[in-house]
Formats: sequence, C-alpha cells, structure tokens
Amino acid sequence: MFNVAQLPILPLIILIPYLSIIPILLLGRRHSYNISIAAAAMSFILTLLVVYAANTGQHISFSAPYISYLGINLSFQITSLNLILLLMTSVVFLAASLVGKYFIKEGHQQYNVIFAIAEGSCLAIFISANLFLFYIFWELAEVMMFFIIFLYGGYARKEAAMKFIIYSLASSLLLLIAIMLIYTNVTPHTFDILSIIKDASTIPQSAQFAAMLLLLLSFAIKMPVFPLHSWLPDAHTEAPTTGSMILAGVLLKFGGYGLLLMFLMLPVSLHYTNYMAVLFGFSAVYAAFTAMRQSNIKRTIAYTSITDMGIVAVGAAAYTVLGSDGALYAMLSHGLVISLLFLIAGTLGELYGTLEIDKIKGVIRNFPSITYLFIFGAVALVGIPLTTGFIGDLLIFLASTHAFGVAGAAPLIGIALIGVLMFWLVERVFVSEKSTHKFHHVDRLVIGSALLLAVASIVLGLFPSLLLGVPL
Repeated sequence: MFNVAQLPILPLIILIPYLSIIPILLLGRRHSYNISIAAAAMSFILTLLVVYAANTGQHISFSAPYISYLGINLSFQITSLNLILLLMTSVVFLAASLVGKYFIKEGHQQYNVIFAIAEGSCLAIFISANLFLFYIFWELAEVMMFFIIFLYGGYARKEAAMKFIIYSLASSLLLLIAIMLIYTNVTPHTFDILSIIKDASTIPQSAQFAAMLLLLLSFAIKMPVFPLHSWLPDAHTEAPTTGSMILAGVLLKFGGYGLLLMFLMLPVSLHYTNYMAVLFGFSAVYAAFTAMRQSNIKRTIAYTSITDMGIVAVGAAAYTVLGSDGALYAMLSHGLVISLLFLIAGTLGELYGTLEIDKIKGVIRNFPSITYLFIFGAVALVGIPLTTGFIGDLLIFLASTHAFGVAGAAPLIGIALIGVLMFWLVERVFVSEKSTHKFHHVDRLVIGSALLLAVASIVLGLFPSLLLGVPL
C-alpha cells in the first residue's frame, strides 16, 4: 500500500496554485492559461491521492509552527467533513481553468494570477485545521472573487462587485468577531478546530449563544439565505462565466461547511435547530418561486443555488450522521452541477450574444452537444438517480423527516419547483421549434470541461462509498 501520509501532500495541494503565479508572471500571457490548467490538474491529481489514502485508512495531516505565542500553527488535516469538499473544489477549478481563455478576452496574465490565488485559498479553507487559517483563506477567496467580477464581468460589473464585497465584508466581520469570542472563552485558549470541539463544554452558554448568532448571520450571508441573498443574483448576472462557476460551485459552500462546524463547536446551537430549519426551508421554497420569474438564464440559475443551499442547510440542521453526510454530498452535487449549468449558460451568451430567455430559441438545432449537457445538468440538479444529487437529496430527506417530522419534507417543494422550472427552461430555450441565429462556434474545451463535471457527478453518484463512511 502506497503511504500517502508520509508526503507533505496537503501543503502541496495548496501551494501548487500559488507557485504557478511565478511562471505565469515570467512567461507572460501566451502561456498563462496552460500554466493555470497544469496547476489545477496537479492539485486535482494530488486530491485523488488523498481520496485513495482516506479509503485505505491513512490519516492525512500537516502542521508547522507559526505564531507559537498564540498557539497558531500552519495546520491542515483531512476529516470526514472536508474530504468531499476538497475533491469538489479541485474538480470545479480544473473545469474552470479549461475554459478561462474562451470567456476572458483581455488581461489574461492578470486574470490567471487572481485565479491561482482564489484556487489556493479555496482549497486551503476546507482543510484548514484551525480557525485562524480558516478566516485568512476565507478573506483571500472573497477578495479574489471581487476582482474577478470587478475586472472581467459584464456591463454592470462594478455595481455588482461592490454589492458583493459589502455583503462579504459584513459576513467576514461577523465571522471574525465570533472566532475571537470562541478563542477567548474556550479553555485552554486555542484556534484549533478539533480542540474547540473537544472542549466545547468549557465555553459559557452566553458566549456560545452570542457566537452562534454571529456565525449564523455570517454563514447565512455566504450561502446565502433569505433575506440576505440579494447580492447573489446580481453577482452571477455580471460575473464572467468562470467567476460564476467558482462562486456557485465553491464559495457558497463556505457557509454550508461553516454551519456544520458551528454545530460541532457550539453545542448550544443544537437547541435552535428547529427554528433554523424553518428559516432554511422557507428560503429554499422562496428562491424556487422567485427563480420562475426571471428572464435571464444566469439569474434563473442563481436563484436555484439559493434553493439548493437552503436544502443543504436543512440537512445540516438535522444534526445526524445522515444529515451531515447528506449536506456534504448535496454540496458536492451542487458544486459540480451548478458549475456545469453556469458553463452552458455562459456559452449560450457567447454563441447568441444574449442571456435573455426570450431571445434564445432552438439551441438543439445548432448545438446538440451543449443541449444534452444542459439537460443532464437540469435533471441532475433535481436529483435523478445515479447522480450525486440523488444521494444528497435522499440522505437529507431521511434525516430532516426524522428530525423535524412532516415539516422536514418542506425542502421537497423546492426541489419539485426547480424541476418544473428546469423543464420549462429546456423546452423554451433548447428544444423549441424556432431557432435563433448563432454568432460563434462551441469551443472544444467547453465540451471537455462540461463532460468533466458531468462524469464526476455520475461516477460519485454511482460510488458514494468513495467519499462517505471512509475510515478517517
């Protein structure tokens, strides 16, 4: 058996994107996209090694001293919570790197530097073993997304980027205050996540409650949850396609992952899960209804993200093994499938010069390949069997009905509404009898990127045991 634990594999996964900045700057724009693809591919391959190690019972971790006075180490580890999200992040960034050149028309060298920092930060946040690193990489990823929207987005990109960063800074500030509150009240004082979970009972109830409120608000903004969601549709509408893939596929999961950590670190939060489930369930149904009223494809897909993340939050609030596994697998599914849908939507914008639903007709006549890929994404989004969505939705449904009774079935309304919406979208845009004039041809890398996401959804839907119940 190959001993992966002997290698500094976790730092390598994070450092490869950061180190790719050097050749990107030295070799210039001509090679910047190839370097970006190579870095993302290397991080993906190393992530597959981590999955192999986890399935063979190897404990993967890394720690190096940093600020000893405060007990802060540069520490990373693989747990049952973050293995799934690490794999999801590496796949989404690899898919986004493949199509960067197709969607980003200028500033290639600068874009790939920003992309590399965002990739390294997103990979790091899920495997950080302490709240200090969790916060640092959270901030870095948000700032990089701001620049991606601000510099490479659509006509109203500056307004959307400013709205995004204002909400993000509010979320970050709440997160920082909560982390300081936890650090000063846990005995002994520590930022280490596993130590906080172990010694959670030493945190006074009042401090736990205050930290819970702060974290809940922070994660509700990031997921996002109604009524703190208005930044997301604007950000997606104006972001470049690769930005939408990263934002929906990865950054929204910061909130879902944080929610799972919150329940582990703050036992008092378990007394309020019923109220949280009502809020999350309502958010999911509200967003599904709102999605039906949109005229822009990307904006429509953005609202489905709010529905799916609301369902994820309901699973997390159930606080059982099924609920946690369901929330994690639903985030994995959403990350893969929503990235696929945004990729196809962005491609339609390039092909037809618009994202307005009423102005694009009969796509299947001109582009059958992206039509079939979009249809796959649409059915995978609502959890068709043999895809990751089916596993996630099934586990969440079982956990939520057990924890909350009949009310736990409320998220199914959101799923049903999204199914109706996606069927309508496919009929209206892709298979209608009329055909809209096309302007360009589909790039082969777009098809390759979409197939990567689709195949990942099928493989991990067929073999969920690769990620669930591994002996960590």
